[in-house]
Amino acid sequence: MVQIEATKIIREKIPGFKLGVVEVRGATVTNDCPQFEPLFNELTSYLKKHFERQPLSSNEVIGHVRRMYRRVGWEPTKYRPSSEALARRILQGKGWYRINNAVDLGNIVSARFHLPMGLYDVSKIEGQILLDVGKPDETYDGISRQAIHAEGKLILRDDLGIFGNPTSDSKRTSLTPASEHLLALFFTPPEVDDAYLDETLNTLMEYYRPFGKRLEKQIIKF
Repeated sequence: MVQIEATKIIREKIPGFKLGVVEVRGATVTNDCPQFEPLFNELTSYLKKHFERQPLSSNEVIGHVRRMYRRVGWEPTKYRPSSEALARRILQGKGWYRINNAVDLGNIVSARFHLPMGLYDVSKIEGQILLDVGKPDETYDGISRQAIHAEGKLILRDDLGIFGNPTSDSKRTSLTPASEHLLALFFTPPEVDDAYLDETLNTLMEYYRPFGKRLEKQIIKF
């Protein structure tokens, strides 16, 4: 499987940080996703049931993710984790933008388990993958907007530069219909136990199995 390392600052500021990893080879990325609507409706019912009378911030996992952001000086109420932002849109009745089968199903898992997920085309990653904190004046082009400022944020980098964080993935490593080798990463606080993360990974693999020839998972701890 793909190898990922963490810098000293990550190990010092978030000891025990975990990455939940699902790697898919022989994937078929398409706009057609018949599983999405029933799964989205199920997720909507779940979120409304659990957060009808209490805020998202009351959830233990969401609280852990927010504190993980703050440990590196990143304010999660200003730059919300992708998982929380997705859930908030459902509760506010705003719905989601549909992208493709891999992204859409990944978003459902991320919002359901409250763990931010990044999704990348491995063929567009060069060299060693490194989990790091962005340095002053570092930026990268996101999928929806250019020049995302990376300073003081959890980020992933390779030999070509930054390619994502738990709030915004990069345009450079985004999926297209030509993508066949996919990498899904769940950015997981140390307080979240392995069994919960493993359930998250198993759910994503179940959703991805119809359009992936070979799927593998692992939990990496730093």
